[in-house]
Amino acid sequence: MNDDIDFLLMLHKHGWTTFLVNLNGTIHQVGASSVLSSPFHDITNMLLSLLNNENEIIIKWFDEPGWNVIHVTRDKTERHILSVEIGSCLDQSGNGYEKVADFKIKLKQLLVTMFYQLKKNYHLLTEKSFAKGRENEFAYERYRQLVKKIHSDFPGIL
Repeated sequence: MNDDIDFLLMLHKHGWTTFLVNLNGTIHQVGASSVLSSPFHDITNMLLSLLNNENEIIIKWFDEPGWNVIHVTRDKTERHILSVEIGSCLDQSGNGYEKVADFKIKLKQLLVTMFYQLKKNYHLLTEKSFAKGRENEFAYERYRQLVKKIHSDFPGIL
């Protein structure tokens, strides 16, 4: 397992999000439209699901063209280890699937790096100039639930 992994979640205006995955210095870009997807809601739900010990989470994000897929699976014996596969496909059914990247990551590392991307955007959206054109893109209620869950399970992260 490699710990040289980081993420960047950028909320653009008018319904677009870019998710960058840095694996050993190689950047993989995943795009998402909020028209048929909800990237911030999906990431928040993924983290909550992992904190609630779910074994598998699949996220599908509409992009033009096609769809991007993030598939997270918990190791059966070492439950704190997650396998992540990122791919793209022609449609939501998975036709024409192509793997973009895959890696293993500890739950805590994924939680810290992704939560702080959510937290960054949460605070940026309090600025009127940043929020303009990005209205209704953030999952505020789910984010508050995530903060409560992290506070109870991993209080040192906050």
